Amino acid sequence: MHIIDVILLVIKGEKDDELQGRTLLQKKIYFLSVMMEHDLGFTAHYYGPYSSYVAGHLDSLVSYGILKETLVPLSSNPPEQSPFGEIRKHAYIYSLIPNAFEKVWKVAEKKPSFDKWKQKLKAINDQSIARDSNSLSIAAKIHYIVDWEGEKNAEEVLQTAKEYGWDFTLKDIKNVLSFLTELGLVSVD
Repeated sequence: MHIIDVILLVIKGEKDDELQGRTLLQKKIYFLSVMMEHDLGFTAHYYGPYSSYVAGHLDSLVSYGILKETLVPLSSNPPEQSPFGEIRKHAYIYSLIPNAFEKVWKVAEKKPSFDKWKQKLKAINDQSIARDSNSLSIAAKIHYIVDWEGEKNAEEVLQTAKEYGWDFTLKDIKNVLSFLTELGLVSVD
């Protein structure tokens, strides 16, 4: 499937066809691309695996009026700080624009691999972690290290994470391990 179809599938798979956060979108697409063995250009980034290819097509869907991007200010005082140390002042919400979306969606649904992509997304979304961008980001980082770096144990994963500038703990690994094993992305010996 084309990346545009994948982005729309992920947003359509959310409650009320609305997704909050670029990080959440990137991580769900990362896991989909891994499960479908479809290279979408993900590389190591501060927030975990990131694809400028995905980001560019997301922007295009907004520009073409297929998706609506809403910038919502976060009103916490003091400003909210993510587990990664960033100060969050706003969040992006992506929603489908019905008439424009439906035309593109009809084409996507007819693609031969559509049902398989949809099934894999359901497997991701069925996990409680799939609604938490911070936990999903940690899971993506851990998977990236295990998959790309070949690290086998928690200590090696933590050491490699430090080399990437990623900060998470052994407890974080344990918290996301069931997600990764349920999806068949890592095995526990």
